[in-house]
Amino acid sequence: RGIPVYYPLLHIGKSSSLHALCEEAKSAETESQRYERALASHRSQISSYRKRWEYSSDSAATTSTKTPSRSWPDDVPSNEDLSWLLEDIKYCVRSPNFRSDKDYCPRLSFRVASALLVQFDEESQKQGFEMLRSLAEKGYSDAMVYYGMCLNNGVANNSPDSDAAVSWFKRCADIYEHPQGQYELGVAFYTGEGVLEDEEEAVRLFKLASEQNHPAACYMLGDCLLDGIGVEIDRVLALEWLVRAAELGHRGARSRVMAVLEKKEGEDYDGFTDASRQTFTEHTVLSANKEGRIMRRRSTLQMEIGGGSRNPTELTRRQTIVSKSRKES
Repeated sequence: RGIPVYYPLLHIGKSSSLHALCEEAKSAETESQRYERALASHRSQISSYRKRWEYSSDSAATTSTKTPSRSWPDDVPSNEDLSWLLEDIKYCVRSPNFRSDKDYCPRLSFRVASALLVQFDEESQKQGFEMLRSLAEKGYSDAMVYYGMCLNNGVANNSPDSDAAVSWFKRCADIYEHPQGQYELGVAFYTGEGVLEDEEEAVRLFKLASEQNHPAACYMLGDCLLDGIGVEIDRVLALEWLVRAAELGHRGARSRVMAVLEKKEGEDYDGFTDASRQTFTEHTVLSANKEGRIMRRRSTLQMEIGGGSRNPTELTRRQTIVSKSRKES
């Protein structure tokens, strides 16, 4: 499947407000027609999806594809492996692997740090945190992102520091175009944590990460397109990106796509998603974004005061969506 086309928003001046409203009415009908065609196309592939995803109508999860409990990092050593990895790291520069691959030692150190950070004792966590910090300061991209995540979450008995976390995410995304860095920075702009909330910037970053096949970013981009967060509502593209996330192994996206495609009136899909997300029914209002462009938006709380600290209800909703994107990929 190719990369979905991303349609830029058109600038609409104040003098053409009436014209814009008329155009919006037309585009709403056109969007509905496009969406029905897209549904028909995807419904013709339900059998293929079910086979690849091992979908079961009474299960909200898949069984065959590796789906870790957190999206990244996904190569954390087991406790059994940690003991010998700690020994290997002492002599990694003497290893033949290091002579042929200069990233061998940083990669090994990153894996060890990742394993230490999930231990239950505080001493191990602090050791992993310091290893991660050292790697990040040396410019190892994975460590830069993960160190930011640890700062944001306040691991190893440290106080959460979302401002410092965002600086690491931005540095890594700018220097390395790291997909996890782009995703984490997008989440920050989406929730307004550590940075001023900017929905359009969040969508831009989710799209960059999605184009590098980041499952959680694909899920978030699909959700933003569905809800009109930072972008005009487009249910066709929303479905395309959710399918992309599903193909990449995202359990929540798989359940959500199948719930949409197999939705029957009067049936409740419980853990899959709420009814509005099953049907992708469009309940929108018209509003202008910060540049004066008219956008069709869902009539949720963020229409009035955003999703940041000024609106705890909407912030909680967004944090829940982000949590789903992380845990089910």
